[in-house]
Amino acid sequence: MPTCPKCGTEVSEPIKVWELAPKGRKPVKIGLFKCPNCGTTFRKGVK
Repeated sequence: MPTCPKCGTEVSEPIKVWELAPKGRKPVKIGLFKCPNCGTTFRKGVK
């Protein structure tokens, strides 16, 4: 589970997930997370 870069709280569910697929490379899933503790939004790679 990703952790908030500001306060260190673990965030379980992403708000939104999308794929980044650079030309000629393997696509990567990116998730948008919102910390329930401090309210910071951040992006992390999702498996």
